[in-house]
Amino acid sequence: MSNKGRLPVEAIRGRAVTAHRSDVDGLRAVALVGVLAFHFGFGVQGGYGGVDVFFVISGFLITGIIKSGLETGTFSLARFYDRRIRRIIPAFVVCALVTTALAATILLPRDFKAYGATLAAAVTSTSNFYFTKRAADYFARDAAENPLLHTWSLSVEAQFYLVFPLFLLLVFKIGRRAIIPAMAIVAAAALVLSIESVEVARKGAFFSTPGRVWELLAGALLAFGALPDLKNRAVREAEAVLGAALIAFAFFTNTSETPFPGLAALPLCLGAVLIIHSGGQHEPATIVKRALSWRPVVGLGLISYSVYLWHWPLITLARYRLPHLFGQDAATALAAKFVLLGLSVALGFLSWRFVEQPFRRAKTGSARWPVFIAGALAVVVLHVAGSSINRRPSNYQTWPADVVAASMTEMPLPVERFGRPAPSAGGWPSEVYEIGDGSVPADTLLWGDSHAKALVPVFASYAEKTHRRVMVAPYPGCPPLFDVTFRGGKFSNTCRALNTATFKRSLDPDIKRVILEGYWGAFAPNFWRDGNGEIFSDKSRGGADGKAFADALAATINLLLQNGKEVVVIGSIPVQSKEITPAIIKSRFWAEPLPQEASLEEFLERQKLVMTAFDQISTMSNVRVFYPHKHLCGASTCPYSREGEPLYGDRHHLTPLGAAKLEPMVAEIFGDEAERHDGGRSLTLRH
Repeated sequence: MSNKGRLPVEAIRGRAVTAHRSDVDGLRAVALVGVLAFHFGFGVQGGYGGVDVFFVISGFLITGIIKSGLETGTFSLARFYDRRIRRIIPAFVVCALVTTALAATILLPRDFKAYGATLAAAVTSTSNFYFTKRAADYFARDAAENPLLHTWSLSVEAQFYLVFPLFLLLVFKIGRRAIIPAMAIVAAAALVLSIESVEVARKGAFFSTPGRVWELLAGALLAFGALPDLKNRAVREAEAVLGAALIAFAFFTNTSETPFPGLAALPLCLGAVLIIHSGGQHEPATIVKRALSWRPVVGLGLISYSVYLWHWPLITLARYRLPHLFGQDAATALAAKFVLLGLSVALGFLSWRFVEQPFRRAKTGSARWPVFIAGALAVVVLHVAGSSINRRPSNYQTWPADVVAASMTEMPLPVERFGRPAPSAGGWPSEVYEIGDGSVPADTLLWGDSHAKALVPVFASYAEKTHRRVMVAPYPGCPPLFDVTFRGGKFSNTCRALNTATFKRSLDPDIKRVILEGYWGAFAPNFWRDGNGEIFSDKSRGGADGKAFADALAATINLLLQNGKEVVVIGSIPVQSKEITPAIIKSRFWAEPLPQEASLEEFLERQKLVMTAFDQISTMSNVRVFYPHKHLCGASTCPYSREGEPLYGDRHHLTPLGAAKLEPMVAEIFGDEAERHDGGRSLTLRH
């Protein structure tokens, strides 16, 4: 993404001359337009692939510089990294400083805390690792609230160019003829890895440097003359048109559901390669080259790095602060998008003119240490700032104490606030707790994901009052299903082991009843069978018909029944349209309209796969199914607050007050007469 500017590039096939390629600047503009159109919602659903076009351009241009230096004996690692620092860091630092100031003013404490962690990762060129570790989804709803999400591509490039020059130096010393085969082998391996990764862990594959290396190497191979020179004009015209068609095809046919990168990125990268290759140095220029060399297009390409830097923070912060302007039905949405687009281009131009150009042209003599020291100092300062924000965001903001407390409260609340760790001698996983009266044997296990965790307050309160002891096994991101492999989630590597251990421990004769609860509606469409008939869940791959999910649920229940357990299944919690606590805060301070309450009809429609599975298990002997929505919803909607106090912490996790509404259901689960209590109290955020 970052190689935008007038870089001298040696012509294809190892010619001794170097030349600036205005058509390559124009191709940058095409890539940028794709990204902007996607992010602004202008109907180009595959425009995110512009990043892949940038990668090819980057590989071509930067490799051309290295190649020229290697062949003339003038290449210097110090000079190379000096140029990279001048090129990348100044514009990034200015954008990051302004973005941080705006984020401190706009973001709620919890989101500002997360921003600090992202800033610390972005400035050290590791944000792609950060997003992978957090199982971030580039296309998910919450991505729109991360002002630095786009820095993942800058991190991929930085990591690549940290290693690539050393690789070329080594191979060049071995023998120049080995360079193209060596790069081709690495590129092929990286492409295979990308294809495999997309199938196994799609979210991580998107941000993966190893899975993107082949795109950069495609441009590098072109710079080293891997393709034969074409002199026939008709052939070059056809090649250019084909390249443009491939990019357009990917822009308009790929979507957020397309497994990407993998094979889906091939048309983009091949298209970029064909356009660059057809441009060459031959005259007359192709039609595509002349179009890309048009001055306005070239101008946009020259400022594309800075525009890319600025556009995403502007979009995310504007949507965060003024969400009503960007609603799908808002009459102002289109106008607001064009204003932001114009501002992105304007700031990009100013950044290019007054930051990029002066720093790139600054004279430091033969000494390069001032550049390295300044670059390192900038990285350290921003990293420390980001880490400090992540530790104590309230030090940099002026939100009232009640807002800080509400925003920073972890939802669901930690289980240790309501119970005690399970006895270490009992063989339970360390994540398991016990709640209620510790003087009596535990006869019930509450097993599930974070939705089960959200119900702990009401189960704990009820267990204390009725002198019961309940074991709680809450594993976020892991529905309570035995013998299922989980992929693509933050906790996917541990889910199967935790569920296996919990299932085995549930066979203890003292445990008479097992209660299963999960975010069923989110998981059901993600369950599949592999070629061997084994069931797996992939959070990045939806669209399943629900049969594999129903089979997994039935199999788990049957195993419990065969071991003499009573099984209780708690149904899905209704999902709200927005995170409720932030929505109430924004309404209080910014007069933003409160979201509509979840529609009961729409909720039930989305639960069809789950309801089908529940219908099957409800016929089993000694199995009972309970539906929280019968206690949380009215005749047509599902309220998210009571007298100004939130019943939800986010979109689908109940607060203790919300969970307390389920106490009659809990009493029925235990076969007791329902009693109504207010349960836990949460912060009031009244207007």
